[in-house]
Amino acid sequence: MSIFPVMRTRYLAAMTSLLAALALLPLATRAAAEGPPPEDFRFAAGYSALQAITLTRTADGVRFDWPAIPAADTVFLGVASEGAESEPYVEVTAGSERLTQYFDTNARGPRWVNLSALRGIAAGTAVTLHTHGITLEVKAALRSFDNHLDLHQRVLVIAPHPDDAEIAAFGLYADRDSTIATLTSGNAGDMNYRAELSDPAEHFRWKGYLRALDSVTVPWQGGISPQHTVNLGYFDARLEEMHDEPDKVFAELYGPNTDVAVYRRANLGTLLPNGSRSNSWRHLVEDLVTLLREVNPALIVMPDPRLDGHHDHKFATVALAQALEQWHGEARFLLYTNHFAENRYPFGPAGTVMTLPVAGPLWLQGVYSHPTPDEMQRRKEFALESMHDLRLSPEEQRTCGVPGVERRPDYPRRAEEDYLRRAPRANELFYVFDRKGLRQVVDDFLKSRSTMATRP
Repeated sequence: MSIFPVMRTRYLAAMTSLLAALALLPLATRAAAEGPPPEDFRFAAGYSALQAITLTRTADGVRFDWPAIPAADTVFLGVASEGAESEPYVEVTAGSERLTQYFDTNARGPRWVNLSALRGIAAGTAVTLHTHGITLEVKAALRSFDNHLDLHQRVLVIAPHPDDAEIAAFGLYADRDSTIATLTSGNAGDMNYRAELSDPAEHFRWKGYLRALDSVTVPWQGGISPQHTVNLGYFDARLEEMHDEPDKVFAELYGPNTDVAVYRRANLGTLLPNGSRSNSWRHLVEDLVTLLREVNPALIVMPDPRLDGHHDHKFATVALAQALEQWHGEARFLLYTNHFAENRYPFGPAGTVMTLPVAGPLWLQGVYSHPTPDEMQRRKEFALESMHDLRLSPEEQRTCGVPGVERRPDYPRRAEEDYLRRAPRANELFYVFDRKGLRQVVDDFLKSRSTMATRP
């Protein structure tokens, strides 16, 4: 006698019982059984907790009751957008808490609402999302992270260019045991000072030196002494080529100079020697090894090469990963992105909440949302304003308001891309990895780069 009819009968009976049980469950519990909305990240097991949530529609949005959640420093509400208009945003209210977060234009599909500021509220508190120009589905999930970060430990911030440390992590590094290491002098980009210096080689050498000075002095506005800052002086827009030919010495982009000492003379501290040093990948990695041994950090902050669109940012992290092979200290890694979504992310005006980008199936361990209160945002804004490359040139200031004078149309003065909009936020966002996780991030990036290079 075949066992299949018996198995089929038992299966149908079991399914009937399950469906009957589900029908008796509360709506929120049924949502948990159905599962959360789709996510655009792959989260490593054991680094976060997930709770299914059902949102209730209101006259101007959706609401839910805050559940009891495990201890966490960062909380996101995973939602799905049914559609959006230009500049969509939500206003979140929960008791006395208020926060505003913007999404990308025409947002559709999985999105994240950063609710980390609410993590201390009592279970059962009503949380309302007043939606503007966006419609959210009712199926949602809270994903919470307890990263166990000790911010009293020594922090090393790796900045590819002058101003990157401030854009990404001023609030994190300020008033802490921090060291700021900027890999390049920033001697490329726009001809900001063409009115004063028309020769490109002379112009970019002057610009690079100014920016190197900024990189080692502006962190003092965050309480970081120039003795704890260093500019390695390597050449802007060269890191990818240097990586591909690690023993080759590369000249500056706009002139014949190959000696990084031209820019290291801006250093006031002694973290690295300021003598003659040729511009090569091998030397860059060696200098990072020296720096790691000198600083001995417990937390290392640097770009995520998979997310950040700037090649110098990508290869700054590759260089650090290679240096780690010769330094075996215990450290956690906090990755950031300063160039995403054509330099428009994060969305919305300054002071609003920064959330996860829409990045596709990206693998993550932890996510940390670092709060930056109003006073810290103001300090960060003025630190950025102190950077020569983020403000108007002397000539532009001299001719301000003069009719008929052509203004510099190039970046960074376009409002939608300007760092004075994008950087001073209610929080700073980092992707948290252990050493093994960082190695996977870098390997994934290099593998994807190799795949792209071999495509016809």
